[in-house]
Amino acid sequence: DKLIDESTGQYTDVIIQFKSEQDETLSKLLEAAVETERNRAMIVDPSYILPPEARAFDGKKSSRRKLRSQQASLTANIALEASIAGLIAATAVPSIVAPKIADFLRSSNVESAVSAIKSRLKGKARMADPTPLPNIGGARVMVNRGDLKKIVVEGQDTIEGVYENAQIKAPRVIETSATSQSATVGAYSGTTWGLEQAKALSAWSAFDTKGRMSNGDRVRVAVLDTGVDPTHPDISPRLVDFAEFDQAGQMASQGVNNARDSGRHGTHVAGTVVGGNASGGWVGMAPDAELIAGLVLDGDNGGTLAQVIGGIDWAVGQGSHVVNLSLGGLTFSQSVGTPYQRAIVNALVRGTLVVAAIGNDGHQTSGAPGNDYFSLAVGAHDVTGRCAGFSAGRTLELNQSNFIDERFLPLVYTKPDLSAPGVAVKSSVPGAKWAHLNGTSMATPHVSGAAALLFAATDLSNHSISERAFVARDLMLGGVSDAGEAGQDQRFGFGALNVLKSIDEARERGF
Repeated sequence: DKLIDESTGQYTDVIIQFKSEQDETLSKLLEAAVETERNRAMIVDPSYILPPEARAFDGKKSSRRKLRSQQASLTANIALEASIAGLIAATAVPSIVAPKIADFLRSSNVESAVSAIKSRLKGKARMADPTPLPNIGGARVMVNRGDLKKIVVEGQDTIEGVYENAQIKAPRVIETSATSQSATVGAYSGTTWGLEQAKALSAWSAFDTKGRMSNGDRVRVAVLDTGVDPTHPDISPRLVDFAEFDQAGQMASQGVNNARDSGRHGTHVAGTVVGGNASGGWVGMAPDAELIAGLVLDGDNGGTLAQVIGGIDWAVGQGSHVVNLSLGGLTFSQSVGTPYQRAIVNALVRGTLVVAAIGNDGHQTSGAPGNDYFSLAVGAHDVTGRCAGFSAGRTLELNQSNFIDERFLPLVYTKPDLSAPGVAVKSSVPGAKWAHLNGTSMATPHVSGAAALLFAATDLSNHSISERAFVARDLMLGGVSDAGEAGQDQRFGFGALNVLKSIDEARERGF
């Protein structure tokens, strides 16, 4: 009703989600999240977040003691939910509500409502084509307000929620010079200061990998952004796939031959993940990893929620180990809840870690999807270790949920989860050039690249697919170097990225 009342113009652009059997899985995950947050509120040392040893997941009764000993580990609390492993293993995400989506889109009410809008749009009629969004168990539709009311009333027994297909602004690109920030930044020549401080070079040397696994396969990272320049010398050798999505969430083109950057942001972000040393110094955390890039935002006009969700669905379907989301919508409210949650959870249970920027609007703000509980949210610090003034962060609360019993609410938690280099970060930009940019958008790919190194230097890829992303998340957090207040705070999260320590802790635990 609120969407209908507040919408203006001749139509409403919405995302409709349907109820599914997987809601039981999400409910149990959220219950585990509540228990985890209660325990994390009491810790002062990030190492308490580390997951138990790999053998603790062997299903034996004695293993439950090992799981309980790691009370601040989300992985351990999930595993302690007796039926969670079976629920996740039995979940074929895209097919859960596919029949409901198909029946909904074929219903006479929807077809007639869509036809009415298409007749008005004429030459732009394709904009009104409904888009299935299986990764969130829903669909995007464009109809007039009266028809939306009829559609929702008709499907109220199967519809879980209705959300605006919100506009997402293109990330701001603030360029700076290395010398204007600190003489220390300009002192780095063989590599960027971010790679050095995140301990990427030490990890390359200690574990003999820059993003390639022991079997020779390369870790796959998806960057969903403004696209990517396929001709850039730091990008070209690593780019293996590309897809562009329109505002309805539909794929408009695919393939490296169609790759492009609609701005500069995506190329810079991708360079920090996988870039090489074409500039004379290393810029990418995992230069031997492979890149798939999704154009989900126009560099000038931004994009929509459906575009980003469509991109996440594609990235997970392409077997990505990590998805980087240096994007988001500003949120002042403490209350959270969007379709992102299902998209992120479905990515996690399919083995894909989702890393997201917390936002660039300062303290006491946050950006979605970085403020979703299950995203690995990243704040920014500078070369001296100080939190960047623009870096967002706050305490959030989930007050209402269709997936969690009221007795477990509210779920109160803090974001970001960790901090990474995000000021005067040197990386690639279109035209075979390089630039120093600021933003949590620049911090996020440091973490995504670090996660790629974690997958490459361990056997996580061989671990249970339904658990490996949760394990990776705990390892990334448990390995940080403490910064800011003891425990988690709203500026640094649990601390500053330290990929060397995360990999070392993973190996010590048998992963």
